[in-house]
Amino acid sequence: MNNSSGRLYKIISFEHAVQIFEKGEIHFSHPSTWDDPYETRLSHRYSKKIYAQCWCSKGASDAMWRIYSPNHLGVRIGTSTKLLRDALKPEANKLGMKLRLGDVTYHTQSEINQEATKIREDLAEKFILQRATDLMYMKRDAYDHEFEYRAVLYFPEAAEEDVVKGLKIKVKAKKLIDSILIDPRAPDELAQALIYYFNEKIGFSKKVQKSVLYKTPKMLVVD
Repeated sequence: MNNSSGRLYKIISFEHAVQIFEKGEIHFSHPSTWDDPYETRLSHRYSKKIYAQCWCSKGASDAMWRIYSPNHLGVRIGTSTKLLRDALKPEANKLGMKLRLGDVTYHTQSEINQEATKIREDLAEKFILQRATDLMYMKRDAYDHEFEYRAVLYFPEAAEEDVVKGLKIKVKAKKLIDSILIDPRAPDELAQALIYYFNEKIGFSKKVQKSVLYKTPKMLVVD
């Protein structure tokens, strides 16, 4: 599914959201720290110098709230593909990184296997970094509920220990993030406290509210 709207979302813990604003940085992980073993199926000489960050292009998702906010205390930060590129590109250029942004596409197991083999053959003939990251934009269709959009960084100066701890990239959080939603299952009192914190303590002046995903609709009564 292509991200035709250009909107992006990420559900994270409240503590993580606060760190993004207070420290002005976002985290990129090495794929080896993720659960899906297919993320590191392709191995090459630059494998340990490639890091990624995942966003979701679907705004309202019961599955994503349940997966990424298991304690009902998560928040959904929102941005756009343009804002994300504008936030990451200057820092990537300054640090000598190569940045790639794009939608993840979902395929059958057989299709993934065929494309992985083709990519390996292409790289054996001529190594092109762009081609080496193509498999990072393909996932098995068991993950298609994620509607994923991915930012990938190639960092030639990455140290060996960065594989485990990942990379912190400086951003201007108030320019990158343009909306915040509180978990729809959070108690109203807690949601209001979190809203107050983002508005008054962080000074975030854009939309902050509790998600209405589980709000009870008006009853339709048949006499």
